Amino acid sequence: MRDYRLVELYGMAENSAVRGVLLQRGFFTVFMVVVNAFSWYFPLYLFFLSGLEHMHSPSFLIVAFGVQYLAAICSAVVGTAVVKRLGSRDMLLSFWMLLGIGASALMILLEMFNGVFALVLSCLLGISLGLGFPSCLAYFGDYSSQENRGFLAGVTYFSSSLCIVFVGLLLSFASFTIGALILASWRGVGLALFLFFKPERDHHNENIVPSRTDVPYKAVFSDKSFLLYLIPWAMFCLINFIENPIVDEFFGDPVASFIPIAEFGIGSLAALAGGWISDSVGRKRVVISGFILLGVGYALLGLFPNINLSWYLYIILDGAAWGIFLLMFYMIIWAELAGNRLKDKYCLVGLLPFLVSSYTQIVLTPYARQIDISAAFSLASLFLFLAVFPILVAPETLPEKKIELKKLRKYLAKATEIRQSQG
Repeated sequence: MRDYRLVELYGMAENSAVRGVLLQRGFFTVFMVVVNAFSWYFPLYLFFLSGLEHMHSPSFLIVAFGVQYLAAICSAVVGTAVVKRLGSRDMLLSFWMLLGIGASALMILLEMFNGVFALVLSCLLGISLGLGFPSCLAYFGDYSSQENRGFLAGVTYFSSSLCIVFVGLLLSFASFTIGALILASWRGVGLALFLFFKPERDHHNENIVPSRTDVPYKAVFSDKSFLLYLIPWAMFCLINFIENPIVDEFFGDPVASFIPIAEFGIGSLAALAGGWISDSVGRKRVVISGFILLGVGYALLGLFPNINLSWYLYIILDGAAWGIFLLMFYMIIWAELAGNRLKDKYCLVGLLPFLVSSYTQIVLTPYARQIDISAAFSLASLFLFLAVFPILVAPETLPEKKIELKKLRKYLAKATEIRQSQG
């Protein structure tokens, strides 16, 4: 009877904590900001790319998105520099979303002006992404409890995916002008909800930035634990974005156009499950599993390129790995490695591999046909397996005590079931 009561207390405590955080006004505000940011920029990126492709050459795309990514990185550095001086992230995030509204609305003029305007607009879109995005992710890290961060991040990521599908469907039925206004309106909805639901200035809102210790970028890069996660993440981003145009060339249409949709759905479910599992077994094991899945996927394509079953398995494994990695390396790992320090710089440096590598895909896409497919897949598989080794020696970011507590609760629950079944 005592065991049963102990299990009941553990279960009630955890469920109460999860519900308490989800329903807390501060976290709900962060939830909406993150969901709106993801579901605004990713459709906008594809929408802007499609608009430029119809009006300009591939070489112009390389220049335009080079401007955009450079603007995103520079503005992110500025954002992490000013957030401490502002004393609260509210002002920075509000201006960031307001800038996104204006930049989105300006896309309606893209068809009316020459290439110089496209470059200026691309720069504005980069700033409207980078200025507040690290602080947005840091905001999530500050308001999510560590023992339930995986579950909360999974729910947030999955909700973002649903909103991305919703916005994408609206854009698919709209003209370019209407689409730009839809994106501006969606960003406006995010700003309105943020201003309405943000908590009053209390110790959770006003002092959360001033109370954190700021660290220079040198300290971030000299953090051994941080580097042990950053290097594999950078390898994954670089390999995947280099391989993406090769994969598209290998599969050809219409399979290549179907892959992002299928992997997006698979990745969303994998992120939801991976976040929940990581709260029980730790982040490290889930990340290692993602690398193994992706390495196996590329190995199958390299060894059996002409067998359709290997194609389907690759799509499933690649989608699951992407969902796990975006969840872990966007919303969980950097926040936990930062600890009680200001998280914005950690999140910014953690974003750099994704931003830099995604630009390499744009640069390499015109040359995908010149790359040997079989060798590319085999090398990708090899490097992904090598990327696992730094993580093997990296520390677990979820405290061992919290993992053991979850294991104890499961053990007691199982023991109680057996005892009850035996009368």
